[in-house]
Amino acid sequence: MSEYNTSRTQGDSGGVRAQPLGNITKNSSAHEPRGFQVNHLTGEIIESEPTAKLARAERFALQATARTILGKDHRTWKCMTRKAPKQQIEIIKSNAHGRASYKGLYVCARLWTCPVCAAKISERRRAELVQALATAKAQGLTVKLLTLTVPHGIGDDVKALLASIKKAWRSTSSNRRGIALRKLLGVKGTIRALEVTHGQNGFHPHLHVLLFLEQDITNAAVQDLFAPLWQDACTKAGLPRPSDAHGCRVDDGSKAAAYASKWGLESEMTKSHIKKGKAGGMTPWDFLREVLADGPDADRCRKLFRVYAEAFQGERQLHWSVGLKALLEVGEISDEELAIVDQDNCHTLATLVPSEWRAIMHARAQAAVLDAAEDRPEQLPALIAALHARYQSYRKRHAAG
Repeated sequence: MSEYNTSRTQGDSGGVRAQPLGNITKNSSAHEPRGFQVNHLTGEIIESEPTAKLARAERFALQATARTILGKDHRTWKCMTRKAPKQQIEIIKSNAHGRASYKGLYVCARLWTCPVCAAKISERRRAELVQALATAKAQGLTVKLLTLTVPHGIGDDVKALLASIKKAWRSTSSNRRGIALRKLLGVKGTIRALEVTHGQNGFHPHLHVLLFLEQDITNAAVQDLFAPLWQDACTKAGLPRPSDAHGCRVDDGSKAAAYASKWGLESEMTKSHIKKGKAGGMTPWDFLREVLADGPDADRCRKLFRVYAEAFQGERQLHWSVGLKALLEVGEISDEELAIVDQDNCHTLATLVPSEWRAIMHARAQAAVLDAAEDRPEQLPALIAALHARYQSYRKRHAAG
């Protein structure tokens, strides 16, 4: 913890509008209608055709912004820009969903820093949680959502804070008191989700945990038993003592928190990448939005995104306790595998030579080409040819000086 910490806030307390940053997030905005469908092939959130296309265009734009911030040494720099070894670049379309995507490109599978990969990975992780919750219900298990926070301040080192939070969580299952409590509650397993926001008091990493219980027990009873355990674990890990009011919150599995109401429990656990901060608050993706818009806080957000990316590199978004996946009949699959779009039951609309792909990239037309592939596939060859001709003309002018 930094010696320069002068202000701490606890948990999900909100910021004031006068500050540029706060720490409460929500899952919807005025531009996002409530009704939606999810395309499980691509990870697209399909609320309406115009909204889905705008969301896809934003993901490509935010990904390009992340690349410029992180630089050429980061894996996200190459994501969806370079051809994968021994593959051809293709534009494919799903026979089942009618959605277009690219095949044969390198993917970084960095869900913390890549908006394009995050959409694919988190949707498939969400699907795993849907399956897990359904199986748990069939087995007669009760599910609770545990939200754990710690006091944090503007001067805190987010990487050190994150390490201490994880240490505190591990101790709740390994020390004698934690083992006894889990036995008392009948905990069959847990799924821990890691999330971070940024507010007027700095970075706010926190945990959402699914508790799978053998017995039905009230939220209040679980909170009364778990809160002291969490407080003790945090202080022993070198963290400030979580407050009685905000440090530990328990919600019923079928009715998580109000901020999860749109997406449901399983999406609250995995959809932090698409959240937008409330007035006065920002998520890491909001950092990218501010930089992309060249807003008044762009320089600061650029620095904050670098700090965030370094702190969360290599971290797992979801951590299942030992044996729980087997119990709930969920298979093992890596983020790298999830980031590659399932290409079964698809047909190829176009095969691109490298210079055609560079032309699409140069025009920043990745999303527009996919839009055409879905809506006007007969015009796709002409569009690609036009982009390629414009790119070749640009290269000639550039070479001529």
